Amino acid sequence: MLIDKNSLIIDGVAMAQYITKARFGYHKIWGKDTGRALSGDNSGTLKGIYPKITMTFRKLNEEELSIVLSLFNKAENKVTFYNPDLKKTIYNMSCYSNDQEMDQEHLEKIQDYSSAVISNKKREHYV
Repeated sequence: MLIDKNSLIIDGVAMAQYITKARFGYHKIWGKDTGRALSGDNSGTLKGIYPKITMTFRKLNEEELSIVLSLFNKAENKVTFYNPDLKKTIYNMSCYSNDQEMDQEHLEKIQDYSSAVISNKKREHYV
Protein backbone atom coordinates (compact mmCIF):
# COMPACT_ATOMS: atom_id res chain seq x y z
CA MET A 1 0.00 0.00 0.00
CA LEU A 2 1.29 3.44 -0.84
CA ILE A 3 1.26 5.53 2.33
CA ASP A 4 4.13 7.90 1.53
CA LYS A 5 6.81 8.45 -1.13
CA ASN A 6 9.07 5.82 0.48
CA SER A 7 6.48 3.09 1.01
CA LEU A 8 7.44 1.14 -2.12
CA ILE A 9 11.16 0.57 -2.60
CA ILE A 10 12.79 -1.81 -5.07
CA ASP A 11 16.49 -2.50 -4.70
CA GLY A 12 16.97 0.77 -2.85
CA VAL A 13 15.04 2.91 -5.37
CA ALA A 14 11.88 4.69 -4.17
CA MET A 15 9.33 3.95 -6.90
CA ALA A 16 6.76 6.70 -6.11
CA GLN A 17 8.65 9.19 -8.28
CA TYR A 18 8.13 7.00 -11.37
CA ILE A 19 4.65 5.50 -10.99
CA THR A 20 1.10 6.73 -11.44
CA LYS A 21 -0.57 3.65 -9.98
CA ALA A 22 0.25 0.57 -7.93
CA ARG A 23 -1.92 -2.54 -7.71
CA PHE A 24 -1.34 -4.84 -4.73
CA GLY A 25 -2.45 -8.43 -5.17
CA TYR A 26 -2.34 -11.39 -2.84
CA HIS A 27 -2.50 -14.52 -4.97
CA LYS A 28 -3.44 -17.89 -3.51
CA ILE A 29 -1.64 -21.05 -4.57
CA TRP A 30 -3.66 -24.20 -3.92
CA GLY A 31 -2.48 -27.80 -3.59
CA LYS A 32 -3.34 -30.51 -6.11
CA ASP A 33 -5.93 -31.90 -3.67
CA THR A 34 -8.06 -28.83 -4.33
CA GLY A 35 -11.34 -28.95 -6.20
CA ARG A 36 -15.09 -28.82 -6.15
CA ALA A 37 -17.08 -31.91 -5.21
CA LEU A 38 -20.28 -32.93 -6.97
CA SER A 39 -22.15 -31.38 -4.03
CA GLY A 40 -20.67 -28.02 -5.02
CA ASP A 41 -18.45 -27.73 -1.97
CA ASN A 42 -14.90 -26.56 -2.54
CA SER A 43 -12.03 -27.93 -0.45
CA GLY A 44 -8.28 -28.25 -0.62
CA THR A 45 -4.97 -27.16 0.82
CA LEU A 46 -3.92 -23.54 0.61
CA LYS A 47 -0.17 -23.70 -0.02
CA GLY A 48 0.41 -20.00 0.45
CA ILE A 49 -0.44 -16.43 -0.44
CA TYR A 50 2.08 -14.69 -2.70
CA PRO A 51 2.15 -10.89 -2.87
CA LYS A 52 2.28 -9.27 -6.31
CA ILE A 53 2.75 -5.56 -6.93
CA THR A 54 1.93 -4.22 -10.39
CA MET A 55 3.13 -0.70 -11.13
CA THR A 56 2.00 1.63 -13.92
CA PHE A 57 4.64 4.16 -14.83
CA ARG A 58 4.21 7.75 -15.92
CA LYS A 59 5.87 8.88 -19.16
CA LEU A 60 9.57 8.16 -18.71
CA ASN A 61 12.49 9.86 -20.40
CA GLU A 62 15.49 7.83 -21.56
CA GLU A 63 17.44 8.22 -18.32
CA GLU A 64 14.45 7.28 -16.15
CA LEU A 65 13.63 4.30 -18.35
CA SER A 66 17.23 3.12 -18.01
CA ILE A 67 16.93 3.23 -14.20
CA VAL A 68 13.62 1.37 -14.17
CA LEU A 69 14.68 -1.31 -16.66
CA SER A 70 17.92 -1.92 -14.78
CA LEU A 71 15.82 -2.79 -11.73
CA PHE A 72 13.76 -5.43 -13.53
CA ASN A 73 16.34 -6.96 -15.87
CA LYS A 74 17.77 -9.31 -13.26
CA ALA A 75 16.78 -12.55 -11.57
CA GLU A 76 15.82 -11.16 -8.14
CA ASN A 77 14.59 -7.91 -6.63
CA LYS A 78 14.42 -6.93 -2.98
CA VAL A 79 11.15 -5.13 -2.35
CA THR A 80 10.07 -3.11 0.68
CA PHE A 81 6.40 -2.14 1.03
CA TYR A 82 3.67 -1.57 3.60
CA ASN A 83 1.28 -4.52 3.93
CA PRO A 84 -2.08 -3.31 5.34
CA ASP A 85 -3.30 -6.85 6.08
CA LEU A 86 -0.32 -7.55 8.34
CA LYS A 87 -0.24 -3.89 9.49
CA LYS A 88 3.50 -3.67 9.02
CA THR A 89 6.22 -2.94 6.52
CA ILE A 90 7.75 -5.96 4.83
CA TYR A 91 11.45 -5.37 4.24
CA ASN A 92 13.53 -6.96 1.46
CA MET A 93 10.89 -9.35 0.15
CA SER A 94 12.58 -11.59 -2.42
CA CYS A 95 10.78 -11.17 -5.76
CA TYR A 96 11.05 -11.87 -9.46
CA SER A 97 9.69 -9.52 -12.10
CA ASN A 98 7.57 -10.22 -15.13
CA ASP A 99 8.75 -9.72 -18.71
CA GLN A 100 9.29 -6.12 -19.74
CA GLU A 101 7.25 -4.69 -22.62
CA MET A 102 6.43 -1.10 -23.44
CA ASP A 103 4.66 0.91 -26.10
CA GLN A 104 6.20 3.82 -27.93
CA GLU A 105 4.57 5.84 -30.67
CA HIS A 106 6.84 7.58 -33.15
CA LEU A 107 9.65 9.30 -31.21
CA GLU A 108 7.55 10.09 -28.13
CA LYS A 109 8.39 9.13 -24.54
CA ILE A 110 7.49 5.63 -23.40
CA GLN A 111 3.96 5.67 -22.01
CA ASP A 112 1.54 3.32 -20.27
CA TYR A 113 4.36 1.02 -19.26
CA SER A 114 3.63 -1.40 -16.45
CA SER A 115 5.62 -4.06 -14.66
CA ALA A 116 5.10 -6.38 -11.71
CA VAL A 117 7.17 -7.93 -8.97
CA ILE A 118 5.96 -11.24 -7.53
CA SER A 119 7.15 -12.73 -4.26
CA ASN A 120 9.39 -15.80 -4.44
CA LYS A 121 8.16 -16.90 -1.01
CA LYS A 122 4.73 -16.99 0.55
CA ARG A 123 3.64 -13.98 2.54
CA GLU A 124 3.71 -15.97 5.77
CA HIS A 125 7.50 -16.24 5.41
CA TYR A 126 7.74 -12.50 6.17
CA VAL A 127 5.44 -12.47 9.22
